[in-house]
Amino acid sequence: MKYLTIEQRERLRKDLQDLAARLRTEIAEHRQLANHSQETDDDAVADLEGDLDIADLERDVKELEAVDAALKRIHEPGFGVCADCAEEIPFSRLTASPAATRCVACQAAHERRTGGGTAPRL
Repeated sequence: MKYLTIEQRERLRKDLQDLAARLRTEIAEHRQLANHSQETDDDAVADLEGDLDIADLERDVKELEAVDAALKRIHEPGFGVCADCAEEIPFSRLTASPAATRCVACQAAHERRTGGGTAPRL
């Protein structure tokens, strides 16, 4: 198994730190949730917009938790190893998603099992 180089880990660490800073900014902005009732006289639209704001905030918080966890384990030997199959996660995947804990195949299987990543169906 080929492990990540020090340079690759440092690049991923910087990417994770930048992502964490961006997420913290977005979360801080979400704390000032808009009162959509003042923007429209349609209560259903206002409720929907409020729900979307809350969903955005929850997604950002969850992503920040994953980024913080990745930063804590970045210099551990298991960083970059798939949590399911124990194979190396390609650097290209980690570059695209530095907090990834699964290889592409195992992530796809996980999403099929849990229903994550699928579009809602009517």
